[in-house]
Amino acid sequence: MLSVFALILAAPLFAQAPQVIEAPVEHLFIPAGFDNNDNVELVVTGHFPNPCYGRNDVTVDVRGDVVDVKVTSLVRGDEKSAACAAMIVPFKEVIPVGNLQGGDYKVQVNASTRFEIKENLKIEEAASQNQDDHIYALVDYIELGFLGGESGSAMLVGWKPSDCLELDRVEYVKNGKDTVTILPIMKKVSEFCPMKMTPLSIPVAFNPGEFSYEKILLMSRTIEGKSVNALVEKR
Repeated sequence: MLSVFALILAAPLFAQAPQVIEAPVEHLFIPAGFDNNDNVELVVTGHFPNPCYGRNDVTVDVRGDVVDVKVTSLVRGDEKSAACAAMIVPFKEVIPVGNLQGGDYKVQVNASTRFEIKENLKIEEAASQNQDDHIYALVDYIELGFLGGESGSAMLVGWKPSDCLELDRVEYVKNGKDTVTILPIMKKVSEFCPMKMTPLSIPVAFNPGEFSYEKILLMSRTIEGKSVNALVEKR
């Protein structure tokens, strides 16, 4: 009798156990300019319908020329509760794909679901066998400023790891649709490179009118091999 009563009390708890479902992804950003020496990173964005949704996991499976990505979310509690009141919550997920051979790829996100997205990805052949053709700045984040980057300007904020490095130039690779890849290229000015971390700010600029999508992804390469990114909403 006691065990039956305990099960009755526990039933609401089981009913409210978190569920793993496909994330409601809406857009896939594919930066241009990756080659077969790079760690490829993509970005997806979307909106959760209420605060009881949250991120769960991202998995990537590369099969031949297909990059299959699954983005899942976690639904907690009872969606009818006050804590789950209707309130749109934007989300962004960085998808680490890793190293890919040169060639053309098909990227599919949450395939065979109502949130399926498909895009094409091109990986170039590197000019050398080095891990990267350039030394990039150590970038912590992208500062969009008071206007949120609407003016077409932003700032890369990070560190210079040694006095033997100086900023050489900033190059941009645009996909013509929704993404600017920023390459903050450093140059070596001395053979002696003692570690000395000093603050570094690099101004960057872009033209929002060049892009067709209402949001622009700014993605900066860094010396660590990964990227930092920020979203700019066109007004």
